[in-house]
This record gives sequence, C-alpha cells and structure tokens, in this order.
Amino acid sequence: MVVNGRPLKKARTRAEARDFAGFPAATDGGAVGTFREAVRGFLARHARLLPLPSIFSPAAAAAPPHLLTWRVSLRVGEEGAEEDAGGCGVELNVVEEDVLRSRSVYCDQCRVVGWSGHPVCGKRYHFIIENDSIQMAGRRRTCCLRCGTPMAAAESRCLLCNFDMEGEELEECGYLHLDDSSHLLHAVVHANGYGHLLRVNGREGGSRHLTGRDIMSFWDRLCKVLHVRKVTVMDISKKQGMDYRLLHAITTGHPWYGEWGYKFGAGSFAHTSDTYQEAVDVLSGIHLALYSSHRSPIRTPLQNTIALYWSLSDRQLVTVRDLFRFIMHLLHQARKDAETSKPAMDEHREVESNVLCMWTNEDINRAEAAMLKVLRAVQAGRWVSWRALRGAASKAVDSQELLDYSLRGLRGKLMDDGHFIAVRCNTETSAIEYR
Repeated sequence: MVVNGRPLKKARTRAEARDFAGFPAATDGGAVGTFREAVRGFLARHARLLPLPSIFSPAAAAAPPHLLTWRVSLRVGEEGAEEDAGGCGVELNVVEEDVLRSRSVYCDQCRVVGWSGHPVCGKRYHFIIENDSIQMAGRRRTCCLRCGTPMAAAESRCLLCNFDMEGEELEECGYLHLDDSSHLLHAVVHANGYGHLLRVNGREGGSRHLTGRDIMSFWDRLCKVLHVRKVTVMDISKKQGMDYRLLHAITTGHPWYGEWGYKFGAGSFAHTSDTYQEAVDVLSGIHLALYSSHRSPIRTPLQNTIALYWSLSDRQLVTVRDLFRFIMHLLHQARKDAETSKPAMDEHREVESNVLCMWTNEDINRAEAAMLKVLRAVQAGRWVSWRALRGAASKAVDSQELLDYSLRGLRGKLMDDGHFIAVRCNTETSAIEYR
C-alpha cells in the first residue's frame, strides 16, 4: 500500500510478557498427548522464532542451521512494576537442536543414567533461562573463534582480527552458549519425552530476582504442560557441605528436589534407593534421650541446646527429626513475621496446640502481666531463672501449665518502658533465664 508515493512502514509487534509465577497454565497442554505434539503447540502459541543466522550469512543459506532458537518473554512481579519494586523481565529460550547434524549425536546424560538403550531421537530441545543480572546489564558475550577476543553475541565480525564468522562458526558459538554455566535454568528434553535437568542457579548462583524454588516450580509446571515423561537430575551441589544438605532429608524424608516429585535413582559407590532410605530413617529416628548424660552433673553445649528447644516446644520432641522440624518451623515463622512486619503488640498468634484451648486470651494476658511485674521489680540488668520467675508468678496464677505456656511466649515481649524481654540459656547452670 502506498500513501503520497511512500510505502507504509510495517508496524512493529511487541511480544507480550507473561507472568512467570503462573506460566504456563495447567490448561495449556491438554489432558493427553505426546511431548512432540505438545512442544510444537507450545512454541506456536507462546514463542517467537529468532532471526536465523543464514539471513546475515549468504554462505550459510544453502544448509539449514543446526540450532533454532525460540523465545518466550516472561515477567517477574506485578505488571508495570519498576525494577526497584521487584518487577523485571526474563526470557525463556527454547533451542531446537537437529541431532543428526549436531556435533554430539549421543547424549552423555542418557549414558550415565542408564538410558543408552533408547533410540536416538532426531530432535532435542534445550530450555534455557539466562542469568538475569547479565541480561539486564546487556552483557551477553561470546568470543572470536580465531583469536579469542570477547565480543557481543549479536556481532559476527571480530573487531581485532576482522574475522567474519559464518555458517559453522556461528553454530559453534551457539554450542558455546549452551555450555554456559551461568544459566539460571538449563534443561534438555529429547523428542521421546525423556529429559535431563542440567542446571538450576538461584540467588546464590547470580540471580537477582528468582530463587531456586521459583525456577524449579516453573520447570515443574512446564514439564506437566509439555507431557514430559521422565526427567533426571544429577545432584552435585556442595552447598555448605554434606552435613547441611542432609538436614532436608532428615526433616522431610527426601532431598530438596523431592519437593517436585524427584526420587532417588542411583548413587555413587553402588548405593541404592533402599540403602539411601535406610540411612535417612536411621538418622531421623535417633532418640534425643541418647544425648542426655545422667552421669555428669555438668551438661554439654549440645545438651543445653536440646534442652532449650525442649522448653520452647509445645509438643514433645522425641527424635532428631522432631527437633529439626521444630527448628525449621521457628525459622520459617521468624521469616514470615519479618516479612509481614507486624508490631509486637499485635494480638496473640494462634498456635495449633491442644493446650491453648484450655485458656482464654484473658488468662494468658493475666499470666504474662504477672511475670512482667516480677521482671520490673528485679534490679536492672539482672537475669531471673525460669524456676524463680515461675515461682514468683505462681502467687497470682494458680495453673502451672498456664505459666509454662506463657513463659515460652515471653521472649521478645515489649514492656511499658520500651524494653524487650530477652531469653538466654546459662551455660554454667544450664538454666533458662529472663531479664
């Protein structure tokens, strides 16, 4: 169409950014279907094909590229929110790889997990979320294949040696990008629906807005929509050492990836799922009474720590699993309270306890007022033991169970003079003290 002798410019289309927290919806994939059909429909509905290298390189136009990249724009946070308010954009790149023309026909991950008997598929799809800190700064880089000089990913000519990368050189840069260890998410799924989760990097891996749990939840939704049959992951994380990583298995009975249905498949040194589960059960079922020594009158710091959480818990802590579950509950509760930023004088939190139903809020407030009155009468800076405080407050409150319950919730209470109630465990006397 021509207006006044000038052709109209083609309107630019801007891809709509979808909400990362809810994408893809469970209804996108349908109830039945294969991965081949689901991934094609997904790309047709939500993704856009990036320009092919052949349009910039006439020498490569004769042969189709080995890698085709599709892109889905995603939004983290509320729509229209600024970056300071938690809003940002990330992009999911789906790289379609032609296996028969690839530099690596056979899959090393399939060989490791025992899937070598599967037929070689003609296509495999890489799902990649690039590091958002690099993406936001516009620092996505590659390098010249001749001299190694760093250069922007969109450039094909090296400014130092004037080498123009075409065809196979551009494909090689694409493979180098697949091997980048800074990706927040990198997973590969073969056309038969079997895949491998290769990399997950959250906040500690360089992400500015996405946690590892956010990325795993997104990947789990994507697998369900695309009808992925089975996914493997090699857990090689060394975060905080083996002792720290065992805590999740002790408290929940499965590793961190088990939150999304992953189960123990194979371990090193001929460890099986039965031996792994047996080890977890043994560690989780250790009785805390074994750490209580009745021979020595002086308790160790470990015994003092166990005694402290015994006194704070509304339920009886019997095993190591009970202890760490209660500790994790306290940590999550403290984080939740910090996020909500509620004042200290809010009404008493509801606690799931069979003891709480025995008293009203008036009874609890009366017991707390009696103990605060005792602490005000004590000389400033002096610590009062649990037993002494309960004995002094028992003159105003008859129920010893009510006093014990109120003592557990006394930590952090705000007094009239603006001071907070502090609690400690005296290492010399092994007693809980207040001031």
